Amino acid sequence: MKLLSPSDVSLQLTSAWSEHALAQSEILVDGRPTGRIVTGEVLEAAVQWKDCCLLFIRDDIAFEDSLRLYLFDANWELVDSASLGGMYTTGAFSELELVAPNTMRFQFIGGITWELEILDCGVASLPFSDPKGVSRPFGFVKRFRLKGRPLPETR
Repeated sequence: MKLLSPSDVSLQLTSAWSEHALAQSEILVDGRPTGRIVTGEVLEAAVQWKDCCLLFIRDDIAFEDSLRLYLFDANWELVDSASLGGMYTTGAFSELELVAPNTMRFQFIGGITWELEILDCGVASLPFSDPKGVSRPFGFVKRFRLKGRPLPETR
């Protein structure tokens, strides 16, 4: 598992955010277009794991920022996705830590440390079984698990 540089993987904005639609961007690999369009505008990180690539992409909308997670296979086919965020929440992506062999930890929204585990193959999963703040396309199989660990409250 390794963190990829912006020269390895980047985004090119294809349509900006508007009141009616979220921003869309094309994924570039080594500066060349892949033809893959994703929702989001700011590439926070790209991580290679085996023949897959996991992208962390932020919407960059004040007071309603979301972090989108996209897992692609070696042919840049989308194999899983999820988003973190919600209305009136602002998140800052930080503290990305790669934990061998297949786990990452990072922070986004409210001091929560998120843990993402990439799975070798799809596993059965009930819809709406992810932690609060996580949304996914409807489906019964996922290729990564997300866990959120809120910080203890202080008074």
